[in-house]
Amino acid sequence: MGSASGRSARRSARADGRRSALQQALRRKATHIALGLTLLFVLYLLVRQLPVHRFIIESAKLVHGAGVPGALLTALGVSLLSLLLVPIIPLVVACGWLYGLWGALLSLAGAVGSATAAFSIARMLAGKAAAQALLERPRARALAELAAEGGIWTVALIRLSPILPFTPANAILGLTPMRLRDLLAGTALGMAPGVLLYSWAGSLLPSAEAIEQGAAVHSWAVWVLLAVAFGAAAILGAAAARRLRRPIR
Repeated sequence: MGSASGRSARRSARADGRRSALQQALRRKATHIALGLTLLFVLYLLVRQLPVHRFIIESAKLVHGAGVPGALLTALGVSLLSLLLVPIIPLVVACGWLYGLWGALLSLAGAVGSATAAFSIARMLAGKAAAQALLERPRARALAELAAEGGIWTVALIRLSPILPFTPANAILGLTPMRLRDLLAGTALGMAPGVLLYSWAGSLLPSAEAIEQGAAVHSWAVWVLLAVAFGAAAILGAAAARRLRRPIR
């Protein structure tokens, strides 16, 4: 009886720890969104004053005109940049801008490749002491406990939720006993809805050639659809975070 109540208390304590970590993550996510919007406005002002606009247009035309090799390089670029801690959402939107909804496949392939690399590197290089030090952090420990209690579906929910940024989460998962195949399947499953939404949002933007000729996004309907895409992705993330607060059975 005492043993059963002890296990129940430990499960409850772990659930409370995950709940606290996820609440902190959601607050941090809201802060990041506000900072991101501010950064976008600053970048807009810079683009208006510097020749960044021309560089982006010419680079986009070059990559898009390269055909299949350009598409493969785009997927590789997503993988490498996200591995280097570049936020993945702007990369997905850029793929949607370049390739339409086909860009979702490139983004997803790049994301899965990046997840595999970070997971494998952490598993090969991190020693026991380093792993223990990292797992002393509340959010990292919550993620590791989730990984230990679940498999593919847990990874899918983690991908939808804002518990940790993409690459650090992959590295932490590499420190757990999780199987690589569960990571790959869960990453593809969990990221697919958001990748489709963000790629669709990117596909609504005028092409590089059209922008070069002076086209702009003036239609209010386009901006509404963009807001719907980002809002839907945020709702999915919040729903996943709520599910992760409950113990995994």
